[in-house]
Amino acid sequence: MSGTARATLPSRRSLFRAAGLAGATAFLPLTGCAAGAGQQAGVTTLRFMQNKPEVVGYFNQVIKDFEALNPDLRVIQDFNEGNFVPGLVRNDPPDVVTRGFATETAEFVRKGIFADLSGLPVAKTVDPKFQALISSWGQYKGNETSALPFSIAAAGVIYNRDIFAAHGVAVPTTWEAFIAACETFKAAGITPIYGTFKDAWTLRQGAFDYVTGGMLDVGGFFRDLMAKGANIPQSAPESFSKHYRSSLPKILQLASYSQNGAASKNYSDGNAAFGKGQAAMYLQGPWALSQLVQANKDIKLGTFPLPVTNDPDQTKVRVNVDMALSITRNTRKRAAAERFLNYLLEPSVVNTYNEKNAAFSPLIGAPAVSNPHLHGVAAHVAEGRYYQGAGTYFPPSVPMNNYIQSFVFNKNGEQFLTTVDDEWRRVAERTAV
Repeated sequence: MSGTARATLPSRRSLFRAAGLAGATAFLPLTGCAAGAGQQAGVTTLRFMQNKPEVVGYFNQVIKDFEALNPDLRVIQDFNEGNFVPGLVRNDPPDVVTRGFATETAEFVRKGIFADLSGLPVAKTVDPKFQALISSWGQYKGNETSALPFSIAAAGVIYNRDIFAAHGVAVPTTWEAFIAACETFKAAGITPIYGTFKDAWTLRQGAFDYVTGGMLDVGGFFRDLMAKGANIPQSAPESFSKHYRSSLPKILQLASYSQNGAASKNYSDGNAAFGKGQAAMYLQGPWALSQLVQANKDIKLGTFPLPVTNDPDQTKVRVNVDMALSITRNTRKRAAAERFLNYLLEPSVVNTYNEKNAAFSPLIGAPAVSNPHLHGVAAHVAEGRYYQGAGTYFPPSVPMNNYIQSFVFNKNGEQFLTTVDDEWRRVAERTAV
């Protein structure tokens, strides 16, 4: 899920130092391949590291099918993401990697950890607008394709269709209509939005990301911010104090429509309560849908992007590259790794995965999603009306979730903005070359 906590990434220098390496040349491909202990003669073993334990079963079947077609290859699935950095340090990386694409993965890209995939024919099967989501984080040497998207998740407002129908509320397409819907539910004694503020990540991926992404140019802002480095006064357009100030009242307004006691409820509480019909709306992504149906098999759900302005044409949906495929630059088994990656990007593998996991395929010509829960956001994804959440641009070393949670609790916007500006300045100073 979007809020999974991750360990702080080591710096470039500390990674090289720990590996006993002097520079980027440490990540050049190595040559030669000897059969490992216990490995069958004539069979090459690949290590495939993927970061979602909940889909191990799916990839086990994919691997079984691949091995049947490629008897000279064996694939071992490793879903312990904590093994990734130690493997790099030991110069024993996994061969094929899939990761959620955000700041921490982009940092590995910029360091040249992953191989350039632009020459693979399969790269041309990816829709350019989805590939652009990855490229927007930066590219090694400015032009390499270090990852190919495998799964796109779209997060918006999940709503109870029966509650909306019972109170004559249509899906809102403007901010004014959304607030009017909240007031209608509130007057009827129904919680408009179920809040799970105890889990701070739900505030970040929900209210914070939805509001900022819906009314601001998030990608452009962070692109300018990264280009400026550490010398950004708080009055500058590239500062959080200047750019994000206008979004704070709407974040607090969203939070105000949650139930009493939201501060003591976590994600699991929210899934159980919303599944039982205890609120009209829920600011969550597709990862919650199966949990809600599990809580109530008869619940009728829908989704829509949160409209943050009064112009429906400006409404966008939050997306993230939930899984992206890469090959490590210094794998000793590049040719075999390419064969496996090519298989993973077969339409039957990619499209089936996304259909099963309430996500969108990044391939050109992929079939329209059939999951009825996604119909409310499908057009926005197809038309490229989306943004990557502002919260995903912060490195794990910045406790952004906690800062957003504190802001919602104490409503001190000035303190929040100043703190984030200071944090970003420290990040920029640490990462300056």
